Amino acid sequence: MMLPTVISQQITGDHLANIDLLLPADLLWFSGHFPTCPILPGVAQINWVMHYANQLFGPMPVVKSIDVVKFQRPLMPDDKVTLVLNWDRTNHKLIFKYLAHGEITASSGKIALCQ
Repeated sequence: MMLPTVISQQITGDHLANIDLLLPADLLWFSGHFPTCPILPGVAQINWVMHYANQLFGPMPVVKSIDVVKFQRPLMPDDKVTLVLNWDRTNHKLIFKYLAHGEITASSGKIALCQ
């Protein structure tokens, strides 16, 4: 399995979404990263940002750059997290953050998309 379990999602307008996710221990992303203490790789987090943005806001332009990314707290098997997406159409930026336990920022960043 490559995607987390969606518990719930809330979409506000055409630019803001909150998606509550469960990270099952059997996610392929945890396999081998790291064997004694599995954590969710950053590339998986970015992949999910683009996946859910495409699903909820419609087809996204191609990624131009990934800016200001911070990984502040590891995401681990069986964690429940909230993915917050904000699609700034005017500036072609997708702003995201993952919240652990509903309030602790685990990671965040801005993805610049081609115009």
